[in-house]
Amino acid sequence: MKFFLELPINKPRAEVWKIFDDPQNIVNWQPTLTQVENVSGTQGQTGAVSKLSYSENGREFSLTEKIIHRAEPDQLDSLYENNFADNTIKNTFIAVNENETLWKVEVTYAFKTILMKIMGPVMKKNLVARTQRDMDRFKEFVEKI
Repeated sequence: MKFFLELPINKPRAEVWKIFDDPQNIVNWQPTLTQVENVSGTQGQTGAVSKLSYSENGREFSLTEKIIHRAEPDQLDSLYENNFADNTIKNTFIAVNENETLWKVEVTYAFKTILMKIMGPVMKKNLVARTQRDMDRFKEFVEKI
């Protein structure tokens, strides 16, 4: 399953990248994130592996994040793995002009279990909405600074 989103941000690309790339900022757009643990490599760099822990609606879960491509300040691609699915998120930042950045996100899910292969497409609307909410929170955070 794949979907695409994009969002204009009223800040220069270099500034958007700097905020996006700082791991201390992630809780500002992913409020259910409780911990980021570096497993290997240099956090945020190609090849780095981290464990991301979340607490959401009384449920605890974690994902393994692998940085698969980094081209600062244009692109950051990551793979997120758990027992149910692998999803790849390709973040692209395009300078529209000196004060505006277009953030494009391409998300691909590969479901692992039979249940998720059946339910995943049904859940697409919720997954898209969740990603959009995260993007909206990021935009709001960046534009306040």
